[in-house]
Amino acid sequence: MKSTEQSSGRRLGVLTIDQAIAGASNVLMLVLAARVLPVASFGLFSIVFLTYGLIQGVARALVGDPMLMHSAEAEERAGDAIGASTILGFGLAVFVLVGGVVAHIWDSRLGDAFLVLAVCIPLLILQDLGRYLGFAMQRPARALVLDVVWLVLVLAGTGVLILTDSDRLWVFIAVWAGSGAAAGLIMLWQLRTSRIRLSLDWLRETWSDSWRYLAAYTAAGGSALLTAVLTTAIAGAKAMGGIQGALLLQRPFVVFQIASMASGVVEVSRSSKQSADVIRMGTRISALTTAVAVVNGVILLMLPDALGEGLLGDTWSEAHPLLLASAAQIAMMGMMSGARSGLLGLRAVKLALRIDITKTVLIIVLTVVGVLINGALGGMWAVAIGHGIGAIIWWAALLFHLRTGVPPEPATELENEPVIDPSRGLS
Repeated sequence: MKSTEQSSGRRLGVLTIDQAIAGASNVLMLVLAARVLPVASFGLFSIVFLTYGLIQGVARALVGDPMLMHSAEAEERAGDAIGASTILGFGLAVFVLVGGVVAHIWDSRLGDAFLVLAVCIPLLILQDLGRYLGFAMQRPARALVLDVVWLVLVLAGTGVLILTDSDRLWVFIAVWAGSGAAAGLIMLWQLRTSRIRLSLDWLRETWSDSWRYLAAYTAAGGSALLTAVLTTAIAGAKAMGGIQGALLLQRPFVVFQIASMASGVVEVSRSSKQSADVIRMGTRISALTTAVAVVNGVILLMLPDALGEGLLGDTWSEAHPLLLASAAQIAMMGMMSGARSGLLGLRAVKLALRIDITKTVLIIVLTVVGVLINGALGGMWAVAIGHGIGAIIWWAALLFHLRTGVPPEPATELENEPVIDPSRGLS
């Protein structure tokens, strides 16, 4: 038991380093974009970045997240998962390509940027899949390599742009997305022994989980967009800009939380699934993510005005009053991480989806009420309260699930196979 916990601790240690790098890279990349690009081009870059986030979320929901609950199968059939992601990546690239053609009619800069992103999308999706395969196989060092390579290449490429005084949007997108695509090639080298079969069988066999992840992601993404629109309509675009600035400073924690929950799902799915073990793992994940949230929050509250203005420019004056509420938000989010990982590791996907949707509706309602009462600050505190209530719901659901001994949800086709044949579908 002690050696098992030590191994888990080492994996979480590597994961912590990886996510610190990934989180810092996200913030650094946005800051570099704000510094390298003209104001108008930076606004267009935000649209491209949000589009990439949407594409990445869809790919994760359909392949990456469900794979964490089938980690043993992923080890034997990594080639199937890579093949399904490759097909999915090309399909999503066509979607971005069409968007680029349409955007070109409105603004050629945005159109060119989308076209560059479309070229890189297949390998960007493979880079993200490589990270999730590292989690599923309990080899987070692979994810660390992929994130470090992307960061180093982005820094080198951006340095060249600064030295050459290049401020064209499509060139910056090529540096950023092209660096991630290069990291995607490294993922293929990491798994070079896996024979890739271009087929959607993996997606079909995990569909009973995938569509629920996609529904949860769509609900979360849709609620974020809806609350942004409502906040802008009620409090104005300036208030919304302040909120977005505060949310940008949360990104190191958010990236870490996503990966720590992913690691937690794998740990629980590979465990004995005894109540005591699941609670212990969930508590450890929540303690770790909450600690990271506290550190992130303290840094936010201690951030000097000069550095804040250097990061956010004129947005800092609007974001600064929101930082205490922002710190409270991520602390509440950290508390729920272990419970969510526990339920998904137990494959209680239906229950998790119901909680995700319930929490989404709750936060939308609370945000609108908060904004009506006290503008952007009221909205931020309302979201913090919503996450706090959500944490209570998640832990109550996990304890209820363990106490009642609810049987696992219906098996997917992967689980119906009594024996995994490593050569199945790989030739």
